[in-house]
Amino acid sequence: MATRPQTGGDYLASLDDGRVVVHDGERVARVAEHPAFAGTASTIASLYDALHEKGSDALLAPIGEAPGGDGVTHAFWTVPQSQDDLRAQREAIRAWQSRTHGWLGRTPEFMACIFTSMAAHAPFFGRFEGNVRAALERDQRAVTHYAQALVNPPVDRELPPDEVGDVFLHVVDETDEGVVLRGAKAVVTGAATAQRLFVSHFGGEVQTDAFAIAASVAVGSPGVRVYTRGTPFRPDQPLARRFQEHDALVVFDDVLVPWDDVLIRDAETMLAFNRGAVGWNVRLAFQAATRLEAKLERIAGLAVRAAEIMGTDQRRGTQAALGELIAFRHTVAGLRDAMIEQAAPSGESILPGVDAAMAFSALAPDAYSRMRVSLETTLSSALAHLPVPLDALGSPEVAPIEPLLRGSGGTDARERLEVVGELWDAIGTGFGARHELYERSYWGQPERTHVGILGLARADGRVARWQARRHS
Repeated sequence: MATRPQTGGDYLASLDDGRVVVHDGERVARVAEHPAFAGTASTIASLYDALHEKGSDALLAPIGEAPGGDGVTHAFWTVPQSQDDLRAQREAIRAWQSRTHGWLGRTPEFMACIFTSMAAHAPFFGRFEGNVRAALERDQRAVTHYAQALVNPPVDRELPPDEVGDVFLHVVDETDEGVVLRGAKAVVTGAATAQRLFVSHFGGEVQTDAFAIAASVAVGSPGVRVYTRGTPFRPDQPLARRFQEHDALVVFDDVLVPWDDVLIRDAETMLAFNRGAVGWNVRLAFQAATRLEAKLERIAGLAVRAAEIMGTDQRRGTQAALGELIAFRHTVAGLRDAMIEQAAPSGESILPGVDAAMAFSALAPDAYSRMRVSLETTLSSALAHLPVPLDALGSPEVAPIEPLLRGSGGTDARERLEVVGELWDAIGTGFGARHELYERSYWGQPERTHVGILGLARADGRVARWQARRHS
């Protein structure tokens, strides 16, 4: 009988693993029931349940050595061999993102970009080749929900990472059982509701093996502590109550990681991995673009309807702003599809096109911020005129003023509050502001991306060819 991934119930039960989560300075007893995390945990559980629903074939792909496979997984958790595989993965990502409208940055297919890329280049990892392959087999069967712990806390930036051992994650001991980790990682999005952490270094080039570590670590491992701070939200915020993610500080207090879960343990491999040796960052762009496509489609649909409700949809300036938003969606989707068309063999797989992936990572951060400002300018009075919550309609105090809350063209107060209220949550609340920062920071500092694009164009000879055309 073919195995299937975990269910929503399995996922929720897995969060009761003894994990230490401290939210707003207080220890959380049960993550799945805490008001700060319950909405997100429930949403993630619903994604797992979708893998078991009738008609879920578009989400799934076979795995295993037996003919036809001996199990199924979310398609993005497989190593693609063709452009058709990438198209199937695009549709599987879309199927989940259509349920979250792109508002969860860390859905359970997200970290497949790393583990499938590593497995496709398993010999690159030397003595840990077997671990890399085994990690993919384990996690694709479960569709393990990961958070990535890559970024060092922003302290002592004038020093190389290897000289900040009192803060930055490093190996303090090796035993017969495994390696012992001490230190911290910052901005670990979704750590509190993840099952495992992909722990590595990015953004600082480690020079010594003590700081060279990549591993898969269970969130409930003894010595792991997750610290989060809440972004306050109201019960009537339709997005925040379902999709609120927290960017955590994760502390490792002499955490023993079994050798079977260690994936990198030397500085040379660590540096090459971060510089794109296995292409995980390109797979990441593929998933991120598909997620952002869903988010922009939701925002565009709301924005057009909000303009209709305001009665400003026929104004040229409003139409131009809405058209620019839709063009942003088209650009994101077009670059993602260009990644498929530009795909090339890489290791034991086919890798989405690097040029389109890097162009997407350069464009998206600034474009998202421009979109938010444009909508705030275009729909300003609509976003400001939300004097009562949706669930207050019909109450004795609010019923008399409901005619004052209607929109244009026969729109009643309920639809106006539903549409504009969700749009306000998307761009105007703390939830919306955090999402702008999330999209702007997704690829780190923008100049890093731009410098990388220039370096690649120089390295493959394109800059030289373009310059030579001056003389032809």
